[in-house]
Amino acid sequence: MWYVGGSILTNVLLLVWLRVLRLPVTSLITANYFVCVVLATFLAPPDLAALTSLPVLGQVALGVLGMLFISVFVLTGLAARQMGVGLAGMLAKLSVVWPVAFAAIILREPVSWTQVIGIVVGVAAIGVVHAPYLRSEGWKKLWQASSIGLLLWLGNGLIDIIFKAAHPYWKELSTLHVPLYIMAVAGLIGLLLHVAQAKGKKLFSLSLWKGAFVLGATNLLSIFFYLRGLEALPAVQFFLWNNLGIVLLSGMVGLLFFRERFSWEVGVGYALGLAALLLVS
Repeated sequence: MWYVGGSILTNVLLLVWLRVLRLPVTSLITANYFVCVVLATFLAPPDLAALTSLPVLGQVALGVLGMLFISVFVLTGLAARQMGVGLAGMLAKLSVVWPVAFAAIILREPVSWTQVIGIVVGVAAIGVVHAPYLRSEGWKKLWQASSIGLLLWLGNGLIDIIFKAAHPYWKELSTLHVPLYIMAVAGLIGLLLHVAQAKGKKLFSLSLWKGAFVLGATNLLSIFFYLRGLEALPAVQFFLWNNLGIVLLSGMVGLLFFRERFSWEVGVGYALGLAALLLVS
């Protein structure tokens, strides 16, 4: 259970750092991945021979996940700043409904009625938590918040689906090398975006790299606890406790430390979200 606790804590800390580090989101996350790669290389030096021997689909999956990692992490940063730590944590972890739906529809794996209900309840939770934006700030704010929230939810779910689908192609890689290669791709994509937009100077800020070190070290720790937790516990049990813990702790942190707004709709959304996680798991 120590690994579950570590995973919960580091995942919520990532949301906190993204909110309190008042640095450009894309630049901060790009630099964070370079910090992750450097630290991970010291812990587990890459095996390029094993990488090049992977099937083409396995290599493509690593590249696609690299693109998704940086895109979804940027969305997470925007959500944490605009919607709050609590809602960002809940939206990210409700993505668990996507791999379950994928397993049932595409892989033809058996799915229970409780899991189907959980998927429906999870979708309802996404809608309910966005209701306050329409009541207080109108359609424009609702569209902005819901677009970020839905993309964050879909993006995290797509990452889980690709991990599940591509895992058989990565048999030649050690467990730690998979995130190392994905983060390397994510960092390179972020660098190319900065160069293409003539914003490369942003990456030479000392304050940016200080923030990136804090974020990157926490990010790498979260991956360590995640992988160790999966090794120590059955997958269903780990995902249940991990996702529930992140939703609950991020919500408490948002309310207690950031005074994030709380309404009856948000309360109902949290209740539906927790119910969905329990049903799906």
